[in-house]
Amino acid sequence: MVWTKLGRRDSIAVGSGKEFKVNGVSVAVFNVDEKFFATEARCRHQDGPLAEGKLKGEIIECPWHFWNYNVRTGKLLDYLKDVKLNIYAVEIKGNDLYIDV
Repeated sequence: MVWTKLGRRDSIAVGSGKEFKVNGVSVAVFNVDEKFFATEARCRHQDGPLAEGKLKGEIIECPWHFWNYNVRTGKLLDYLKDVKLNIYAVEIKGNDLYIDV
């Protein structure tokens, strides 16, 4: 695994997400009750910015066309059941977030 530092964990408020570019890959990192999950940053429908969506528990809703994904598993919850986002491992070291992309 190759861990890349994203920044401080308090830079992502509980119940929200933030987009990062890591090694040329756009990722969205979500704070679900101080547990952090990372997925690819764009919705599979029409590239909506997932980090700008509404996060309800582990479910992120794309702000453009309301597709819902589980941020822990990457699975799309409605429409096409075989659609899944890429997910990435997140680790907390002290107050810093690291990701393996």
